[in-house]
Amino acid sequence: MTSWRAGGVQLLNHPAVQGGVAPLAVALVIATLLARTRFAWLAIVGGYATMIALTTGFQFSPLTASRKILLMGLIVPVVGIAADLIPRPSRAIAAVFALAAGLASIWALASVLWQQEGSAPYVAAAGVAVFGFVLTALVLALRDDGLRTGAAGLGLGLATGVAAVLSASIGFLLAGIAVAAAAGALLLMQVILSRNIAARFTGALSIAILTSLFAAGSLMLAQLPWYALPLLLLVPLAAMLPVSKRLPLIARAALLGFCALVAAIFPIAAAWYAARGSFS
Repeated sequence: MTSWRAGGVQLLNHPAVQGGVAPLAVALVIATLLARTRFAWLAIVGGYATMIALTTGFQFSPLTASRKILLMGLIVPVVGIAADLIPRPSRAIAAVFALAAGLASIWALASVLWQQEGSAPYVAAAGVAVFGFVLTALVLALRDDGLRTGAAGLGLGLATGVAAVLSASIGFLLAGIAVAAAAGALLLMQVILSRNIAARFTGALSIAILTSLFAAGSLMLAQLPWYALPLLLLVPLAAMLPVSKRLPLIARAALLGFCALVAAIFPIAAAWYAARGSFS
């Protein structure tokens, strides 16, 4: 019995399980249980929270930049649910959320931003804010199409995770992969049910704000090059590419996922190029 328990603990301590397998499994369970409701996309934060529970745990004091990102990741789905409960939400709500995402990036990374000298803090703050605003706006534009949102989440999670580890950040690697796994679970669930499950604000906000904060965090706390951020915007743009609705749902999901993953190669390549230069 002791050996089995030790083996189980060792398995849960493996990064592949913490960042990929466990978040995927939990997201699938949540998506299955809530598939007939408007809350299925809570699976995104469920996958991310699973990774946190298996790694650092839920600690908020002192409130460092990484813990601010965690806190926001847990609050955002609640905000999304509230927005989705509005009978006829105005289009302006998406713009307000995108603006809030940009400002939230500055708040989350304030302790790091203001350590720089001269005008550098203001330039960096403006950069991460604009990036957070644009990425959130692009992902929110996909919110009524579950396949496209899932593809964007898969690509953004993978891109931010792999780019983070290339930039010397293991924490954001696991976080990004957890979001990618959860988004993949939502794609799989839609294929199984043969039904497009709209992400709405609950799912789209979670994907957009989490991945934008992972990328901005890798920029300010690790060694991610600044030009990887605009390249990340290619992922939701790829998920917007026209795909014939005459195709079977599984074919549309596979095609959109493939497009998002191809777009993810560009920010990953940027991080790899920067890392190669730093070690040469």
